[in-house]
Amino acid sequence: MESSAPDKGSAWWSRSRGLAKPVYASWVASLGGPARNSARILVWARTADGYCIGSPARFSYGDEMGWTHLGWHEIEHGTWNSETAVLSWTRHGGARGSVQLTQPGRMPELFRERIAATIALERFVPLAGERGVTITARRNLDDAGAISWHSTLTRGLTWQTAGVREAVDEAMARLRGEYDLG
Repeated sequence: MESSAPDKGSAWWSRSRGLAKPVYASWVASLGGPARNSARILVWARTADGYCIGSPARFSYGDEMGWTHLGWHEIEHGTWNSETAVLSWTRHGGARGSVQLTQPGRMPELFRERIAATIALERFVPLAGERGVTITARRNLDDAGAISWHSTLTRGLTWQTAGVREAVDEAMARLRGEYDLG
């Protein structure tokens, strides 16, 4: 981690958790809107070409030239490969991403914990034998805490398969009504 000397960074107990002040300032500025007011870092790590930051509501990576932010609830699943030092993820909808951490610290543990913290409900619904859909309700960890619903088909099923979309919509409606999560 960066030094806590006044000209190089900030103290580890501050909102920036010891991240260099210019890097922290660029990250906060990139958040925009109300997120700026609650810009608190839980963990940060160095990457091959910048930084990776875990805050209560989002996962960010980049540097002073630009940042990418993902709400923890947007990440369907992620993995940490300790041999290659790569943190990778898949977003709902299939988009993938990864960062190579040169100093991982606690980032892999926080990554796993924050993604799990967003799951309000996860249910497998069989549609054809052992094939089916996993329906999840994910809570946005920002102040609003809105719920988003997602569905992921198992192997062997596609959205073009006759009746799948209707069965998934019906299952999702039933679960939304049963759990009243929004």
